[in-house]
Amino acid sequence: MGFGRSGTSLMGGILHQMGFYMGENLYPPRDSNPRGFFECDFINGINERILKPYDYNLSNKINPEPQKLHSPFSPGEGHRWLAYITRETIVDSTDSEVLQDIRKATSIKNFAYKDPRFNYTLDVWMPYLKEDVVFICMFRNPAETVESVVTECATAEYLTNFSITHHLTERLWLNSYSHLLLKVKPGFSSRFVFIHYHQLLSGSIMEKLSNLFMTKIDNQFVEKKLNRTRTKYQVMTETDEVYEHLCNLAQFDQEDC
Repeated sequence: MGFGRSGTSLMGGILHQMGFYMGENLYPPRDSNPRGFFECDFINGINERILKPYDYNLSNKINPEPQKLHSPFSPGEGHRWLAYITRETIVDSTDSEVLQDIRKATSIKNFAYKDPRFNYTLDVWMPYLKEDVVFICMFRNPAETVESVVTECATAEYLTNFSITHHLTERLWLNSYSHLLLKVKPGFSSRFVFIHYHQLLSGSIMEKLSNLFMTKIDNQFVEKKLNRTRTKYQVMTETDEVYEHLCNLAQFDQEDC
């Protein structure tokens, strides 16, 4: 779990090397993720179908970026990891085909599914998940995340007609982690593991992950040179406060970046 461009693919690569099942026909690498994304159409497609009824423009007749066909307010297929879903929105699904596909996905042993959309859709999946399933929640400095997402939208072919700005991306970051944090409830929080991107880069989290999975994990998959994003973008105070809360949950000192 975690907003896109926050280290989820790096965590996914580590789990993939450990032998976890992540789906069939994983998306091929691109320049933005040269070692792979560790996502597949089947899992992402389930979450796309869950989120489609919540497209903002279905109930709010606005589109502030009419010069492009799609935006967070009116996403196309495959865009909904960047959908604008307000923090007040309760995401649910009664679609029988969606629920059947979730049953199929969760019947497989030793899976580790990765999709930024899980920040919104986890409650739909929860009734089908066994109690030993844990939720790894990745995050990163929000200014770097925003810059990386804007770059991805400007370079990825499937996002050619997708309109976004730095400020709007920051709003999506806030929406996404606000939804995630609502799921961390008393008596249930032990199943959530929060990890800052730099804890993977430095290797400081490997001992904790080794204890979690009861097997030795190293950071051979990690290539520090792939941490390429630099930005001068300044986030809002509200965003900084959420980021600080995430750092506290991960027991991460921001000065270690």
